[in-house]
Amino acid sequence: MKKLFALALAMVMTLSLASCGNKTETPATDGTPSASDQTTEPSADPITISISHSYTELDQVSVELNNAKKNIEERTNGAVIVNLYPNNTFGNLVDGVEAVMADSPLLLMAAYSQWEDLYYDASALQCGFVFEKGEEFLDVMNTPLFEKIVTEMDKVNIHALNCAFVGGMRHVIGKKPYTTPAEIKGLKLRVPNSTTYLECFEAMGASPMGMAASEQLSALSAGTIDALDQSISLMYSTKSYEMVNHVTLLAQQPLADALFCSTKWWNTIPAEYQEIIEDELHQAGIRYNQYSVENEGKMREEMEAAGVEFHEADRQAFLDMGCGDLVLKYSIGQELLDTLAEIRSK
Repeated sequence: MKKLFALALAMVMTLSLASCGNKTETPATDGTPSASDQTTEPSADPITISISHSYTELDQVSVELNNAKKNIEERTNGAVIVNLYPNNTFGNLVDGVEAVMADSPLLLMAAYSQWEDLYYDASALQCGFVFEKGEEFLDVMNTPLFEKIVTEMDKVNIHALNCAFVGGMRHVIGKKPYTTPAEIKGLKLRVPNSTTYLECFEAMGASPMGMAASEQLSALSAGTIDALDQSISLMYSTKSYEMVNHVTLLAQQPLADALFCSTKWWNTIPAEYQEIIEDELHQAGIRYNQYSVENEGKMREEMEAAGVEFHEADRQAFLDMGCGDLVLKYSIGQELLDTLAEIRSK
């Protein structure tokens, strides 16, 4: 796998270097392109960009990325070519992180907490009991706080694009309801292998186990775990509800992925193309969130028809335990809470 990944990475970098080395100056325009029907003159050789993510080709994330690919290539008149690698076909997440750090022409879909070793405060955006609904995550990306986060991440050569794919809030699906601290105490459940997810459930009194998503259903079947941390859309797409049929609506964290790349590489792309790329990917994220909101109710209805029971959690009881204070260990924690309070007041 490592050899195949290294070969693929070398080929992608060769294509990108060739295109960057042979670019011609783009003629000046009267204004900055902002609509998807505006195009720019192409370079002599196209700039080739890869986008790597873990969603399947049939997932709505892939649908929206394909639309963004088409729009980017049209708006740049073929000067930017986008290659999509769904379902980790470019490599796994570790491979993707290594490629970004090697200044590869790659946009990697990941959670902000993936970069906490390089920029610790990035994990604040993934912290438990901070967001009340997924749309708030997108709202934060239009604030001075997000600009600050981008600036700080750029300092460690990680560029965060202003786009996010938010698929609702994460809940707990398991063998029985887990609505109170007493019911969730000692619960063995799978969470993403990241500090923020582990700490969130540890604060609730559970016994979380970090593991890859590809392992969760087999672990549930084997009895290694008794529950999963998933959004309704993930419960629906993975069909985990066919194995366990109690959903506790905790809404402890958003299901939110974003796109990241090397700052050094990003800065080699002409500004007019940067704007088009970021705009189209931002719009793709907005469309995905709208799809998730519109279809979550339908998914829930189908799951209920299949015998799944939904239970409202006593969220305040978990907040009283201090679960909402976890974010304060980050230097931007209070600023994030203040930003969200301002968003909610509008």
